[in-house]
Amino acid sequence: MFHIVICDDDPVICEQCRQMMDSHYKKQAITSVLDSAAGLREWLSEKDNGLTNIILLDIALGEDDGIELAKEIRRDYPQIKVILLSGYAQLASNVFDADPVYFLSKPIDANKLYASVDRAMKMVKNQEVKAITVTGVGGKIFRIKVDEVICIETSGRNCKVYMDNDQIRDVSAKLSELIKMMPDYVIATHQSYACNLHKVKAFSKEDGIDLAGGMNIPVSRRHYKNVKEKLAMQLA
Repeated sequence: MFHIVICDDDPVICEQCRQMMDSHYKKQAITSVLDSAAGLREWLSEKDNGLTNIILLDIALGEDDGIELAKEIRRDYPQIKVILLSGYAQLASNVFDADPVYFLSKPIDANKLYASVDRAMKMVKNQEVKAITVTGVGGKIFRIKVDEVICIETSGRNCKVYMDNDQIRDVSAKLSELIKMMPDYVIATHQSYACNLHKVKAFSKEDGIDLAGGMNIPVSRRHYKNVKEKLAMQLA
């Protein structure tokens, strides 16, 4: 299941795009609508939990520059694909600095919208983070293979990464920062924990999450629904 966000300060455009998304991708995507740059930043940093795959983003959000926002998303959330929207037929000179998947002029043509979203979906499916580069607590830089990660636990200002073969890596990073670097099957389960969904053996609200290697981590009320949905998608 894809998660698509529409961010435009024009409610007519938002509703038009939402209706097209719901009609064409009703079995493939969940669509959310936001109307400001501030709202989108809050969504990504506090509410999204790494679920968003594609953003339809207006380049003119009141006084905010959508192109600069797209560049910010590209830097901080490289796994998210951005499709830019504009009421001006002429491309801005810096639009390609944001590396958008597509640029759509308003009024939105349904066929062009579907083509752009299909392209973004294909890119999301094809992208796969095999390993990440991190800095250890002692300052040493090393690589972590994502498919060997079982779970991540907050440890003070740092994190412990539990891996196959009883390996534990102490990483100098926040939990949220590590999750951003990982594929979308590594998700937060609690304010202090994240897990690799491929390593889940059992899951319940009462008993938490049983993982490979005999580990068990909690799942909070806030994260329960997202964990359940993501697990269902993994098993589909």
